[in-house]
Amino acid sequence: MRLKTDESAAQWLHDFVADPENFDWDEGNIRKNLKHGYSAEQIESLFLQTEYIFAGKIIEPAHDEWRGLVLGLTEGSRMTALILTRRGEKIRPISCRPMRKDERRFYENTTQKSG
Repeated sequence: MRLKTDESAAQWLHDFVADPENFDWDEGNIRKNLKHGYSAEQIESLFLQTEYIFAGKIIEPAHDEWRGLVLGLTEGSRMTALILTRRGEKIRPISCRPMRKDERRFYENTTQKSG
C-alpha cells in the first residue's frame, strides 16, 4: 500500500467527533470486520483515544473513491489499522485489521514524537 499526505483529510479527522451517529455502517463491512475480530464499537473506539494518527491517503492500490489509513489503539489497546472513506461528514469504515510491522513502527515513531 502506498500513501500520500492529505492535509485537508488530516484536519477533518482531527476535528471529527466520534459519535456513533457520525459513522456510516453497512452489513457487509460489519461482517467483514467481525471476521478480523473487530466490532463496530471497537472500531469507533479508535477515535475516542488520544493518539490515533492519519497515516495518509491510499494511492496504491487505486480505488474509485478516496480512501485513507488511520492507525491507533482500540479501547482494549489493540494496535489497529483502519481503512476508511468519507461519506459527507461521516466516516465509512472499509476494513479494519491489526497493524502490520511497518505500520506499528510508523505509529510508535509518530506518537513518540508528538508525546
